[in-house]
Amino acid sequence: MKPNKYNANSNSGRFNKRIGIWGPTVTQDEIGNEIETFGEIMKLWSMVKTVKGSEYIAAAQTQTEKTVRFVVQYSKRLERLFDEHKTNIQIEYKENMYDVVAPPINDDELNKTFTIITQGRQ
Repeated sequence: MKPNKYNANSNSGRFNKRIGIWGPTVTQDEIGNEIETFGEIMKLWSMVKTVKGSEYIAAAQTQTEKTVRFVVQYSKRLERLFDEHKTNIQIEYKENMYDVVAPPINDDELNKTFTIITQGRQ
């Protein structure tokens, strides 16, 4: 493979959706005590791909289950974040929160992209 050949799959223009990664953070109050809160850790550019949308009836209500894949560029910082917090992380996209259901997948073990599978909240 030629080193300078264009690769459409790694085009940074495809990462055109802004997401926020939320998780446990440690802050200090006025007297220096450490307080663990849940807040935004970082913002990333990603590709957003809908996996499925299924409806089911439970307790006479129709509920929608929304599973979304977020593909982000690989970074050591993101890898450490998920190693530390596992699935205690949420993703904010278009003012909606999504729960991470599995640790991110290092696509093809190439250290180029992560796929994060999430479950939307209603």
